[in-house]
Amino acid sequence: MKNTSEDYYSDYSAYTDSYDNDTFYRPVTICINENLDLFVSSYIPPVYFILFFLSLFGNTVILVILAKFEKLNSVTNIFILNLVISDLIFTITFPFTAVSHLSDWVFGNVMCKLTVACFFTGFQSFVIFITLMTIDQYLTIVHSWSATSRLMVRYAKCISIFAWSASIMFSIPDIVIYTTTSNNSEDTECSVSSEGHTRWWLILGHYKYFVVFFLLPLLIVIFCYAGIVLKITTCNIRSRDRVLKLIFFIVLFYFICWSPYNILMFLMFLEKTESFKDCNSILHYVFYVCQTIIYFHCSINPLLYAVLGTKFRRHLSCSWVHCNQRRINQQQDFSLRTSLEHGL
Repeated sequence: MKNTSEDYYSDYSAYTDSYDNDTFYRPVTICINENLDLFVSSYIPPVYFILFFLSLFGNTVILVILAKFEKLNSVTNIFILNLVISDLIFTITFPFTAVSHLSDWVFGNVMCKLTVACFFTGFQSFVIFITLMTIDQYLTIVHSWSATSRLMVRYAKCISIFAWSASIMFSIPDIVIYTTTSNNSEDTECSVSSEGHTRWWLILGHYKYFVVFFLLPLLIVIFCYAGIVLKITTCNIRSRDRVLKLIFFIVLFYFICWSPYNILMFLMFLEKTESFKDCNSILHYVFYVCQTIIYFHCSINPLLYAVLGTKFRRHLSCSWVHCNQRRINQQQDFSLRTSLEHGL
């Protein structure tokens, strides 16, 4: 039976065991339980593969439309492009995570580190860019900054480069400490190295992801949207309603997807969930459900663009009409050639 221990991204979720000078910080793994193992192996992989194809297709369509129809002449377009790229990088990890729940890690140490790099870089950059988009809307609406001026566009491009650099830099410790290891069942898994120096990296990493990439962005978003709502209600601004709604729902669904997981992991880390130590606890199932929900935002975002993005729907419609017209022309051309051949 496969070990159902936590994946490369779950090791930060654990609370500390008691330790002394001769031991290192070890994340608490999920119990090896036959019912839990059956639940994980039959529920998680199909969901991950479905989300992978939905996210890959949806975000690729958005990327093509942005490249074909939209010019990077506004701050919003620049940040949306970066969001799509972040989603695609994050999406790459889905199949590897799904397979690792079906069996042990079969992809080798290099792919272990690459998968970890894509996971953390993808989600960290996404958090940074949705925060930047919210700040941009706040500055545009509340302080009347121009989002289309050349100077602001230039600043947005420079900030984007900085955001990607920061995301990669924050991922380096994870890339270093994660490697292929063998557990007690002799299964190979992509997890934290057992070297002693990883203890402090894990502790710092947990607080980094909870504070820097969840709590701080959440507070910034709340502050910005409070100012935006106050400005809109007092000044009756309607010109940016659709853009504002699109960004708001992208941010909202991100925090909806990630909040249950982050709250549960924070409580586990502080040893506030004693029932988690019971192998029959329902929290083990809740853990995996929350872990799966975090992947949904990548698939939801393309739907938000389609529902709330008027220009996106128009561009998609134009692409569809163009493709159909080209197919009709090809069919007519083929029919003409066939007629000529038969005529000869």
